[in-house]
Amino acid sequence: MQVDQEEQKNQSGGPKENVDKKSDTEDMETEENKQEKKNNQPPQAKKPKVKTKTVDLPIENSLHWQLTNELLNLFMENEGKMIMQDKLEKERNDAKNGVEEYVYEMRDKLHGVLEKFVSEDDRDAFSLKLEDTENWLYEEGEDQQKQVYIDKLAELKKLGQPIQERAMEAEERPKAFEELGKQIQKYMKILEAYKAKDEQYDHLDELEVMNVEKQVNEAMNWMNSKMNEQSKQSLTLEPVIKASEIQAKTKGLSSTCNPIILKPKPKVEPPKEEKTPEQNGPVNGQEGSEARPSSPNKAQPAPESTEAKLPEMDID
Repeated sequence: MQVDQEEQKNQSGGPKENVDKKSDTEDMETEENKQEKKNNQPPQAKKPKVKTKTVDLPIENSLHWQLTNELLNLFMENEGKMIMQDKLEKERNDAKNGVEEYVYEMRDKLHGVLEKFVSEDDRDAFSLKLEDTENWLYEEGEDQQKQVYIDKLAELKKLGQPIQERAMEAEERPKAFEELGKQIQKYMKILEAYKAKDEQYDHLDELEVMNVEKQVNEAMNWMNSKMNEQSKQSLTLEPVIKASEIQAKTKGLSSTCNPIILKPKPKVEPPKEEKTPEQNGPVNGQEGSEARPSSPNKAQPAPESTEAKLPEMDID
């Protein structure tokens, strides 16, 4: 019976011992695995040491001696020639571009702002000339001397300049006529005021005023005559009168009339008051009277002014 109990005890305590043995064996296995992993890793490479070496670098130098005067002058001369060549080339291109620009400008204006200032025949002839010049620029005139382009432009302007001048005169001429008309109206009003005995102009000399009237009438007749002639003239022809001539007429009229019309009035000095002689008493049996005038034609001074001027006196 005792043997059976001991066997039962041994059987009951057996599993615990087995568990402990399993845990010990597992611990042993993990440590062995770790040791094997460490042994399987490759050894770490050692960091190389940095070593510095100094090496001598040989340097060779050579002196550049100063240029001789002859060589320096030669370089300067060549540079001057190149600068001059660039300048001439620029001037040549500018002259060529001037011809091309004038062709394009006038071709557009002949059928625009300048159309009414040129006849149809002249416009067609000038347009053909412009077209020929344009073709010449891209063919024979592609590379010409500066003077050739200058002459070509002058040839075109000889035909186009009169047309442009007629257009300019048509714009400036009415303004010049208007300015002359204003001057004439101003002087006519002054003449009317003079004839009406206006005090502002009563100091003017009659002969000089007559000269002003003569100049004004002549200017008015001249202006009316030129305006009538110009109104009958075609815009495609040279104007009868130019704006510069009208402006000169206006200036001449002003220089003649202004010194007379604008002459200032002479200054009128007020009459001087004469003081009566002061007397202390009657002289030669005559009673001294301060209020008695010395002459019937002389103005008697005001009492207040005499009292202010005469000092107080004691009469015996």
